[in-house]
Amino acid sequence: MSLVISLVLLGLGIGQRTIWAPPETIVAQLQEPPESQVVVIPGEAMNAHDGVQTLTVEGDGPITAVVGRAHDVEGWVGESAHAIASVDETDALVLDEQRGDEEPLPAIAGSDMWIEEAQGEGSLELTIDLPVGFAVAITGAPGEAAPAAIGVAWPFDAKTPLFGPLITAGLVFLALALLFLLLALRHHRRRRGPQRRSHRELSRAERRALRREAQQGLPLPAKPISPSRAGEQGAIEADASAPAGEDAASATPSEPDAAASAPEPGTASAPDAPGRESGTRERRGTRSRRSRFGLVALPVVAIVGLTGCGPQYWPGGESEAAPTDAPTPSTLEETLPPVALTENQFDRVLESTRETVAEADAALDAAIAERRLAGPMLEARRTNYQVRAQNAELAEAPGIPDGDVELLLPQQTEVWPRSVMAVVGWQDGAQAQSALMFQQPDARSNYRLVYMTTLASGVQLPAVASPTIGAASLPGDTPLLLHQPNEITGAYADVILNGTDSQYNAWFREEGDALRAEIGRPAKDAMRALPEFELSNLEWSVAEDEQAPMLLVTNEGGALLATSFLETQRTTPTESGVEIEAQAGAGILAGVQQSDTGIETTYQIQVLFSVPPADAPEGTQIQVVGYSQSLVSAREVQ
Repeated sequence: MSLVISLVLLGLGIGQRTIWAPPETIVAQLQEPPESQVVVIPGEAMNAHDGVQTLTVEGDGPITAVVGRAHDVEGWVGESAHAIASVDETDALVLDEQRGDEEPLPAIAGSDMWIEEAQGEGSLELTIDLPVGFAVAITGAPGEAAPAAIGVAWPFDAKTPLFGPLITAGLVFLALALLFLLLALRHHRRRRGPQRRSHRELSRAERRALRREAQQGLPLPAKPISPSRAGEQGAIEADASAPAGEDAASATPSEPDAAASAPEPGTASAPDAPGRESGTRERRGTRSRRSRFGLVALPVVAIVGLTGCGPQYWPGGESEAAPTDAPTPSTLEETLPPVALTENQFDRVLESTRETVAEADAALDAAIAERRLAGPMLEARRTNYQVRAQNAELAEAPGIPDGDVELLLPQQTEVWPRSVMAVVGWQDGAQAQSALMFQQPDARSNYRLVYMTTLASGVQLPAVASPTIGAASLPGDTPLLLHQPNEITGAYADVILNGTDSQYNAWFREEGDALRAEIGRPAKDAMRALPEFELSNLEWSVAEDEQAPMLLVTNEGGALLATSFLETQRTTPTESGVEIEAQAGAGILAGVQQSDTGIETTYQIQVLFSVPPADAPEGTQIQVVGYSQSLVSAREVQ
């Protein structure tokens, strides 16, 4: 009976993990086709169940799925109509259509903001472990509604609470059945008693005949007689049948009899046989005991092993987690706005900028450069391409640094425009590091390089935050700095023009300012004194550039400010008949190599300042930490 119960219980337990086992995955499938061009699945929906998520999309034509931070995805979608997916109580994907602009959306792939992208034709599958705070955006063919067949699958750790009890009970009954079987066998053997083979007693005539034959030297019978039994039997016969007064020697076998009873060479001696039979019985008994112990120990070990099974195999193994309050930020990083982009994202931006600018430099195509350059950097590149197209021997514009990123400072923001500054070295260690300032004007545009300045030798950058924390930006009229950013560009341009006579001279540190030494008032006075300009009149003027300054706050409350201005040099003759010769690049732009009326040449000056905070000690000055200059235009004086 125990065996039957055991088999039933074991069968039911195995069925819990096979026939009646729940599915291995949970799938949430979209129940209705979307009307919008983009479907957004927030991280909360993707984390409706535990485990890695597998997103599957099927449709007609191209399919694109991107992964990004939630505020980045929302920024890219903007005011356009879109659908937000969620998982309801029946584990189905439902859509909440958000009305908005119905204009065709641009291609969503290729943005610098995405953490991951996946594209397919007709179908797409993306496996990701998406945390809360991120989102997935799905689009189909441009201008058409998003695909209708969207599903999210999670691995399901199937819980079979009856498996453990049923298997354990089945093994217990199996152990009992084996124990009862062993007890029954033992009881049956004891009731039967010993099972030995009986031997017929020899008659007196037969014993005498054997003795005579032995005395006469006749061979023994073909069937050997055990020496021990023969001795006992002989002793008994001698005592019982020998006549009175018969010599004891007559009862002892003769030498031929002893020789006949000796074992033949190569055979085991008779006295060893009982010992061998006893050892064999002991070994058989040991094996029997081990076999019985194994039959009982096997179910016991299995039962003990089951006690270590996971809680999903036992009732009440996993209790519902008690609801907890919403987590509160515990670190400075969690309380601040997110950074504009991560280190991995910036690496992609920098590499793409290098490749794009190299391609544009080789083709002398400003349209290609415009993909990754903007503002002063694009204007300088466009001028360089123009003059090099007519004179290939002219110097190329400096390329993008090809070394490692030494410093990265992204802006803390969730809105646009966004900026990020980086200090990048060159593989050629002899070249000075460059400071690059990128800007993303809106969510659907990529980052473009606006400023690139060469760091001055011997000048130390102020301490800044880590790339994961980033830095805040400030408006142009902020009172938190020693001087307002909107005023700094024009003030420094005036110092370059007028030197110590400028009313702003005290704002800026002269020591270590290589740009002032190169193009400042003393350098201009020295240029006027050159013999080649003896019959020329040199005049300079400055003007602010169209690009607004960009700044990021440093650790001590100051800021790194990138800006640019224009300086125009006007060279005119002082006497009639004197001609002004233009430099190679300026002559191409002006359309003349020599002019008797004069040449105006305009240079773009990019500067990176370290601006102290408003509460800095008295006497603290703004310092130039990097600069660059390039030709942007030239014309003949009319």
